[in-house]
Amino acid sequence: MTRSPYDLALRKDPVMRRVIDAVGPRPAYYRERTDFETACRIIVGQQLSYAAATTIWGRVRGAAPRWKPADVAALAADRLRTLGLSRSKATFIHELATRTDSGDLNFRRIRRGDDEAAAEALRGIKGFGPWSVEMFLIFALGRDDIFSVGDAGLRRAVCELYGVPPRDYEARIGAIAARWRPWRSHACRYLWGWLESSARKAKGPG
Repeated sequence: MTRSPYDLALRKDPVMRRVIDAVGPRPAYYRERTDFETACRIIVGQQLSYAAATTIWGRVRGAAPRWKPADVAALAADRLRTLGLSRSKATFIHELATRTDSGDLNFRRIRRGDDEAAAEALRGIKGFGPWSVEMFLIFALGRDDIFSVGDAGLRRAVCELYGVPPRDYEARIGAIAARWRPWRSHACRYLWGWLESSARKAKGPG
């Protein structure tokens, strides 16, 4: 079997090698048809489990079948709220649609930038904090070397797999994640996959 460069590199870490063998190929998660749509999906997913976010996104996405910026901008924020979004998330999506439709926000330009330039532009989106920026870089832009330090799932996975007390996570994660450079985004995806696999095993058959 031919392995990808990131798979070969990550396997040099014995813990990550076991994770990769356990979880296999990873799904796309937040990647939607367009960068605008992916950004909206990420906003919906903030501070929610993946399952809960997927359910709400299905309802929200149905409100504008084409999900073009102009169509979403035409939706009232109150309409988005009736579909399960908080007031702030509805406002963020409405503003994102308006800015994208007007050309004030240009995702093609963001895509052309390097990691830092893209992150800087994304930080200018209202409602896009560090986690949202990192998710967009990983899933929409496919950048290889992004690690989401503040992601709760990654924190849990690293603490369990590497025997790190939660209180020491911030102090130790830099050195642990350095083992995965320049493929930290792929390590994140494997760690999320490991969490999913562990949850399925804990739930049991049926």
